[in-house]
Amino acid sequence: MAPYHIRQYQERDHKRVLELFSRGMEEHVPAIFRRMLTLPRTLLPLLGVLVTIALVSGSWLLATVCSFLVLFCLWLLIWLVCRDYVATCFHTDLADITKSYLNARGSFWVAESGDQVVGTVGCLPVKDPPSGKKQLQLFRLSVSSEHRGQGIAKALVRTVLQFARDQGYSDVVLETSIVQYSALALYQAMGFQKTDEYFASITMRLMALSIFRFTYSLPFAWEPGM
Repeated sequence: MAPYHIRQYQERDHKRVLELFSRGMEEHVPAIFRRMLTLPRTLLPLLGVLVTIALVSGSWLLATVCSFLVLFCLWLLIWLVCRDYVATCFHTDLADITKSYLNARGSFWVAESGDQVVGTVGCLPVKDPPSGKKQLQLFRLSVSSEHRGQGIAKALVRTVLQFARDQGYSDVVLETSIVQYSALALYQAMGFQKTDEYFASITMRLMALSIFRFTYSLPFAWEPGM
């Protein structure tokens, strides 16, 4: 693999950043699907449909085909939810990264390898931090599947931590979902502490997709008046 370096985002990176984000979100569909199949609220109705069709029709083959159709619909639903989230992000902070991050007292970086953007991360000040805190929030950490295992994600997170130190922040916070297993392992290995868990919407609650909030406390904490 070619060596990589991290630099600040430029307008010419926009298309590739969107591509990385979209692909990264699509990778979560299988994990969400597998998680939903472990839930009683999903598994029991599916088994009920299978048994009912088999008893009514007398055909286990038909029941099996119908069950696979239900599973396909579930997969499609998850995919559509992910695509809707991606579309929302494309029309909000990712629509104009310079305006959303660089011109909003935050920053956005890309990891480049062989003249290709292979990773991204951004950060913004938390608007209403807890009293006595000056917090920076990490966003949009993503690394292409072909370039994982090289320490790029860790280097991008360290870039945000260094930026936070340089700007006098007391904490770096972030949010990630329960199915982003690699990200969860990375953050915990780097010293982030889980501080909250919640559901972002009714749909997320029904899908049992909770959001974890993590905090990394920086030394020499900022104090009001400093």
